Amino acid sequence: RLTQKHPLLGTAVAMLRKALALVGLGLVASQEFGDEKTLEMNKLISSFVNEDSFQYYAVTIPSTSSAIKIKLIPSYGDPDAYLSFTSPEPDDLTATWVMDDVGAEEQVIKRDAVDFCTGEPCMLHISVYGYDESEYMVGVFDASSTTLKIESECAPGCKQDMIADGVCQPACKTSSCYDDGGDCDKQNCAPGCDEGWVGDEYCDEACFVEACNWDGGDCSENSGCNTGCLPEYINDGECDSECNVAACSFDGDDCFHGATECYGEADGSDYRGAKNSTKSGKECQAWDAQFPQQHTRTHLNYPDGGLGGHNRCRNADGETAPWCYTVDAEIRYEMCDVGQPWQHCKQNEIPRAVQVAGGKMCLMPTQPPSGPLPTFEAKCGNGENHGDICSRECCNAAKAAAAFCANDEQHFGRYQEYKMKVAFSQLKFNCTSCDAFSDFFSNAETILQMGGGSKMIRFADSVGFKVLVAAFLIMLIMLCVIAASIARYVWQRRQYAMPESAV
Repeated sequence: RLTQKHPLLGTAVAMLRKALALVGLGLVASQEFGDEKTLEMNKLISSFVNEDSFQYYAVTIPSTSSAIKIKLIPSYGDPDAYLSFTSPEPDDLTATWVMDDVGAEEQVIKRDAVDFCTGEPCMLHISVYGYDESEYMVGVFDASSTTLKIESECAPGCKQDMIADGVCQPACKTSSCYDDGGDCDKQNCAPGCDEGWVGDEYCDEACFVEACNWDGGDCSENSGCNTGCLPEYINDGECDSECNVAACSFDGDDCFHGATECYGEADGSDYRGAKNSTKSGKECQAWDAQFPQQHTRTHLNYPDGGLGGHNRCRNADGETAPWCYTVDAEIRYEMCDVGQPWQHCKQNEIPRAVQVAGGKMCLMPTQPPSGPLPTFEAKCGNGENHGDICSRECCNAAKAAAAFCANDEQHFGRYQEYKMKVAFSQLKFNCTSCDAFSDFFSNAETILQMGGGSKMIRFADSVGFKVLVAAFLIMLIMLCVIAASIARYVWQRRQYAMPESAV
């Protein structure tokens, strides 16, 4: 803000920022991703991934396959999978589909899905990420002749989502169900909450349930309002199904609970009402669900669209009117009848979406504090975890914080300092596709393209460079001490000099 009034200061700040960017480039090491391993169709393989690390795979999809099914079955730990037909080695920012639930997971993708097989040969890229050290099985299967139901049983009474969920299911203890993923060999207090996670001073979402004593206080000093609803989820800008209950105040403003049918935009993009059925009467599927319809219309991809843990009609993607996916497997989606713009508005009523956006501040003094800045800090973490820094949640939170914190005098310093920390961390992990930091990445690329840039960065990252910097700082301090001593000596000579009249 001072730079607007003082151009010279602005120039100095700009030069300082460029210098910091240069130093940052030198101090971070680029991350080299491993080569993709080839998977065979219709075959599971066993593998292992370290905490905060990736394993990469690629599989060729036959042109005769009208649908495929991806299976991810953990033996222990919490592996997630990122899927893409367009981006090799996908992560949370570049993946089209994400498999991040606890326990065994299946993802069915039909050939008519977005981005399916954009060319031949058709290659599916899979990245398995370990939020914790994990052992797992992964495979891709031809699902052309199946009913494409994710809940299909691998044995009588054992559905796929019951495998490796942390609870021993006798019906799943068969070879066709992978011996329940080892669940009967151990007993946990909740699905996905491994032994030793409770009270380890690290907040584990899977353990934040009453049966696990709310993770032993790792997430909050207080008890939770509902299983899986962490305190920071409320009023964080995303409607979470776990928090969308009365005990959790319906997730604060996130789910637009209690909103009227009032909206003003011609396409209904600002509709936040409660309509949850289509014109023909079909029940709407929740936006955070992937069954029976698999889709990409999620809060992660459309953070300002009012989507999330509810099944109400919305228009987040530029359709002509609000719509929804249906729970009828034969009917993918239909439009909703929500009336005309302003038809259901009272005199001087402002649509709820406009109210929430207009009333949002960079940091709101709730308990715990909420708003774009705390959400930004929560979603991106401490800068050391690849899964946090390189996530779409982090990128979306950065965009929201930029919109509300850039002009907030009280919190601008805190926001700017954290923003630079996240930008350097994203550069370190080589995930530079978030447009919230596009200017920073552009400047960084310019520096890299300078003559001798790569040599400079290798030197700047070396021990010798750090020793030279330390030596320079020591010399600078010594020079300052010597200059101060000389100045004091001169001052004392003048103080005690004998006047000429006394000579």
